[in-house]
Amino acid sequence: MYKTVFVIAILLSALALTSGGSDNGSSLPLSSPRLVARGKLLNQTAAIPVTTLFTATASGLYRLSVYGSTTTADPSSLTAYSYNLYWTDISGATNRDLDVIDGGGNVAGIWNQSFTYPTGTEVFQAEAGTAVTYEVTQSGQPDTTVYALYWTVERLE
Repeated sequence: MYKTVFVIAILLSALALTSGGSDNGSSLPLSSPRLVARGKLLNQTAAIPVTTLFTATASGLYRLSVYGSTTTADPSSLTAYSYNLYWTDISGATNRDLDVIDGGGNVAGIWNQSFTYPTGTEVFQAEAGTAVTYEVTQSGQPDTTVYALYWTVERLE
């Protein structure tokens, strides 16, 4: 009887020591970001008014990836476009100009080659029940430049 209890105690101790439990969070399972919203706008020739990307159903950390491309360049263009993101975090209303489509349309291709946010990515915290919106503003005179805009929003936590 004592041998059985002793063997069980040794086995349980060994199991407890090899289970790898810790309080530092390293044993938490990793999960992939969840897709919240995505979209694309093709054949754009003008600014885009404030538009809702999504409304946060839960407070958390989100990541926007946005890509803009001039699909038809206007060599005499003097116009420029800027992508502006708006959200409400724990401190209140916040915004960011990502500059992913700034550049005037003088050449076809990616807009975000040399700006502060060259990857066109923004990580932000949004409060539950608040809308995350964007707009594309235009400076300079309208011309014949045509652009496309693609985006994905993921919830990180």
